[in-house]
Amino acid sequence: MIIAHSDEDIREYMQIILSHNIENPILIDKYLMGVEIEVDAICDGEEILIPGIMEHIERAGIHSGDSIAVYPAWNVSGELTQKLIEYTKNLAVSLKTKGLVNIQYVIYENQIYVIEVNPRSSRTIPYISKVTGVPMVDLATRAMLGEKLKDMGYGTGLYKTPPYVAVKVPVFSFEKLIDVDVQLGPEMKSTGEVLGIGKTLDEALYKGLVAAGYKMKRSGGILMTVRDSDKAEIVDVAKNYYELGFELFATLGTAEVIRRSGMPVTVAAKLNELPNAENTMSLLNSDRIDYLVSTSTRGRIPTHDDVRLRCRAVTRGIPCLTAIDTANALARALKSRYSQYNTELVNINNMRTERQKLNFIKMHGCGNDYIYVDCLTKPINNMESVAVNLSDRHFSVGGDGVIFIYPSDTCDAKMRMFNADGSEGKMCGNAIRCVGKYLYDNGKTDKLDITIDTMSGVKKLKLFARDGKVNSAMVDMGVVILEPKKIPVRLDGDSVVARTVETPVGRFEITCTSMGNPHCTVFVQDVMNYDVEKVGKVLGGNKDLFPDGVNVGFVQIIDRTHIKARVYERGTGETMACGTGSCASAVAATLNGYCDKNTDISVRLPGGELIVRYTDDTVFMTGEACEVFRGTVRL
Repeated sequence: MIIAHSDEDIREYMQIILSHNIENPILIDKYLMGVEIEVDAICDGEEILIPGIMEHIERAGIHSGDSIAVYPAWNVSGELTQKLIEYTKNLAVSLKTKGLVNIQYVIYENQIYVIEVNPRSSRTIPYISKVTGVPMVDLATRAMLGEKLKDMGYGTGLYKTPPYVAVKVPVFSFEKLIDVDVQLGPEMKSTGEVLGIGKTLDEALYKGLVAAGYKMKRSGGILMTVRDSDKAEIVDVAKNYYELGFELFATLGTAEVIRRSGMPVTVAAKLNELPNAENTMSLLNSDRIDYLVSTSTRGRIPTHDDVRLRCRAVTRGIPCLTAIDTANALARALKSRYSQYNTELVNINNMRTERQKLNFIKMHGCGNDYIYVDCLTKPINNMESVAVNLSDRHFSVGGDGVIFIYPSDTCDAKMRMFNADGSEGKMCGNAIRCVGKYLYDNGKTDKLDITIDTMSGVKKLKLFARDGKVNSAMVDMGVVILEPKKIPVRLDGDSVVARTVETPVGRFEITCTSMGNPHCTVFVQDVMNYDVEKVGKVLGGNKDLFPDGVNVGFVQIIDRTHIKARVYERGTGETMACGTGSCASAVAATLNGYCDKNTDISVRLPGGELIVRYTDDTVFMTGEACEVFRGTVRL
């Protein structure tokens, strides 16, 4: 197969074809091509062993050393996999290969084409050997000395897939070179590579990108300028970053395509357009741009506008993405909940051979659903990563987070609560009731008055059972914290009640409390139609005001014993209910004179109703605890 990258390439390749009498060449423009697949195999002259099939993030036309490679391939059907095994064996045996062979394929419109066959080692051999546990160099050497693969203990054909996803990410050194275009193409420009390993593609990709030097900013500005052939796909890229909260900037032609899709975008003139107006270069110099997507005009001439733009991005430390696929991969990693603090630490010298089996119970209190894992006899080491993985509602069990139940020396049990983004919370009122239910229903305790150790201290529970099963519980939530430094909130005074603050989305009167978790309460007229997502994200993410973040409650007063509330939780977003948030809402309503102390206040939430009583000594919360289902997951 011949792959053409430009008119000059086509003319050059045609000369090669004519001089070598190649019949029926296939010329495919690289921008129309599909998935690139890379296969490293060992051949003994008769059989092959394929430790794994890799898939490149970027489509063909970019050197394999500059592409992000994923193992195992995730876009290849079972039928095509069988063909790849068959083709690899036929090619390796026909070439009389004994030892290592590297083959690069392209899958285009469900057809497999061969880019190149290299009867030698490749740079991915160490990468695949580490991930699969197959000592490829050792086995290949033995094959070269006449030993058969079937006698080496690893079998033939495609080797079993390990319980990990691995991502190879190239590393570049453009900042050390002057006037070198960072545009990726068929010539290799990377100077190294890193390996990310995780339970899922998202986790492995995030780790690989971080290790390769990406700063992984989840907000800011992104500038896009792409060639005409990429305009059909730039809309998806723009949408991904827009959903993350990025401000979109683009050159005129690119901006028109994005605007037609309904997204706001600011037009930036090219360098040779409107010299006195704000242009792409002035934007890069303004500190408003955090990512540059530039796929236009590949070339070596430093004076070309696009080359100058990309070089300037390198000097300012702004990641420059020159392929649509790379931009989408980065967005995927940014949209995942993984961070440097919640990814699993994998010991490459002691990797699992099978996926770990984990039993769980799904329970909820007023729709505030968590996944509960019994660690009373067997601890979990990577709780943050497990929480991110299990909480995904589309590709996993789904929940607002994960609760791990541990033994305690002083209480009936210890509860550790992790949000859906892997961050650890100090307390969850809805979850602690379900922990009490789990302990009683499963014979871990026979008491109806129990204590649970939490990150915010020991909590007392009174369980209410019917027919031998707990259906609700009352929790002594402890004394409410009003002192700003202990919440924490960066405002002066003894308390923060009805204080006015300015934000990018408006002026708000806030009341701040802590019920083990920091809470900020805002009173509104119509809570069900309020933009909780927008305001909650801005207030909750205001690190200048709330250094540890904050849960934001939006409360509508019905009467002196009834309120409605919606809560935007840090690390999760809006939930169906929030136990500490309900307590904070009732306390805030009392402090502002809408409700009374020592009175049962009904807090109506999207998922149900909780009863809160605010006294001088403590806050009591009563509500349901429901088991949904039990299951086993493999991670």
